[in-house]
Amino acid sequence: MKELQMLAPDSRRTLIDQLRPPVGYRLDAAVGTTFTLDLTAALVPPLAFASFAVRSTTDPVSVLEAVRSCADRVDVFAQEGSVRAPSRYTALTAFLEPMLHEVRAPAGGLFHPKLWLLRFTADDEQDAYRLVVLSRNLTEDHAWDVSLTLDASRGTRAAARNRPLSALIRSLPDRTRQAVPEHRRARIDQLGEDVRYLEWESPEGVTELAFHVFGVANERASPDFNGYRHLVVSPFLNDAGLGQLTAGTKSATVVSRASSLDTLATETVQGLGGTYVVSTVAGLDDGDAAEDDKPAALLNDLHAKLVVVERGQQAHLFLGSANATDAALNRNVEILVQLTGGKKFFGVGTMLDPGSPFLGMLEQYDTIGGAIPDPDAEAIWQLENALRVLASRRWIVSVGRGHGSYSLRFETRDGATVPANMTAQVEPLAHPGKARAVDDGRTSHGAVEGVSLIEVSPFLRLRLTDDGGREAACVVRAELIGDPEGRLDEVLASQINTPEKFLRFLALLLGLGQAHPLAMMGLSDAATASSGGIAPAPQVFEIVVRALARSPESIDDLDRLVRRLLATESGAANLPEGFASFWEVVTASRSQLTSEAT
Repeated sequence: MKELQMLAPDSRRTLIDQLRPPVGYRLDAAVGTTFTLDLTAALVPPLAFASFAVRSTTDPVSVLEAVRSCADRVDVFAQEGSVRAPSRYTALTAFLEPMLHEVRAPAGGLFHPKLWLLRFTADDEQDAYRLVVLSRNLTEDHAWDVSLTLDASRGTRAAARNRPLSALIRSLPDRTRQAVPEHRRARIDQLGEDVRYLEWESPEGVTELAFHVFGVANERASPDFNGYRHLVVSPFLNDAGLGQLTAGTKSATVVSRASSLDTLATETVQGLGGTYVVSTVAGLDDGDAAEDDKPAALLNDLHAKLVVVERGQQAHLFLGSANATDAALNRNVEILVQLTGGKKFFGVGTMLDPGSPFLGMLEQYDTIGGAIPDPDAEAIWQLENALRVLASRRWIVSVGRGHGSYSLRFETRDGATVPANMTAQVEPLAHPGKARAVDDGRTSHGAVEGVSLIEVSPFLRLRLTDDGGREAACVVRAELIGDPEGRLDEVLASQINTPEKFLRFLALLLGLGQAHPLAMMGLSDAATASSGGIAPAPQVFEIVVRALARSPESIDDLDRLVRRLLATESGAANLPEGFASFWEVVTASRSQLTSEAT
């Protein structure tokens, strides 16, 4: 796969397609970066990486196994203070904990790159690599975006053009608020080392490929934006940023949001060759009406970021995370990929000539510029900045053990900073309604008693409100002190709460990389009602025997769940009849195989 896409506003489907392993391969390691992150959207990549076939399923057992099985191979880095809470808390969030890392903002800027670097492995095959560079955050937002997908294999010689990308990847563990565990740090460092040797499959028409990273030590980004014709697509922009990108040309066309174009200086607007916004019907959903008969939504927001420069007989296309602002180009951590080729492939004309698909999305927007920035937008920006500062404190959740339950005490070890015109609250994400005020100078902010094991979580929700009633909120992953042993196993057992769900989980876990028939038959509510709720014993036997022979470690994985379920009468009831006796034979065989191997 090697393609450049203008993405319609369907983030879930597009991302799953881009991250799906090649046929015959499975995920070995993945690193993702994003500015904003939704905890709900963070479930999407594991679905793409999962070994079973139905990756867009909403079946909770399939989602659970996808996240659980991928968490140890995936690391996602996001700007602290920009992690969003799900609309409804689910215990499944616990399996996201080890893979999420909050990044400190660089001085005067933001952590803003958006990419996925993936390594896939297969039996008796060379490892495969993929880079996906996006302008889209890992969120549920609906907007027009652009992405580049590049596949690669590892060569024998390091390539100088890969050095900036390698440096960005290897810098990630040192940017986090909490220390990245050593085994994860080592895997990320190895991925960064692999990048130096990658040989990329270029998209059609590309004669040269280059990476430009901003805000990485010892890497000075110096993309050449000089040319005689420019196209700039960016939702956010300012005079200084456009000046750097267009280098004084009078033939620059700009596509942005109306609010951004209006606030440019009048002289900046007068120096442009044309200004456009996304058409109000560009993202019209032409599908059937929803079940509730609501009208189709207009999905016409813009999040794509790209610059096209024509110079000589060639066109240079820059795409990635950077907006057309001086902050993006001088203070943020960003990435741009440069594709060079003939103008017929990447020139401004291919985007803006009459009849081009991209021009068909746009409508001309006439503005004189010079508008005063929206005071509400300025106030929200100040709220978000203050929220990032508050999120950067050292947040602690201490777990206490009571009679059959737990207590959670949440605090900061270095104090909290709240501007005078704002108030702040903090609450455990799993316990909405238990918010406590955050006061300057105090370290302890509140506690919750009577918490069940599956509700123990390091995630806290912070909320800031200014004196005008505007709000901003985020989630932080606090340091969890006194984390009870076996917490994730208990979460897993709580979700596998019927024999049918257990068998689905068994099929997914032991299915050896494919959707086994057991996962598809006899397990829906209607089917299990007619079959007594138990899948045919020969099929269960077949899956387990295959796993013993080909993937014995998966037996150990399942054994923890079985033992957790057998520990209580209610849990044992969620196992199929006779399974406990059968499992004793399986684990005995597993022990014998292990002893023979040693």
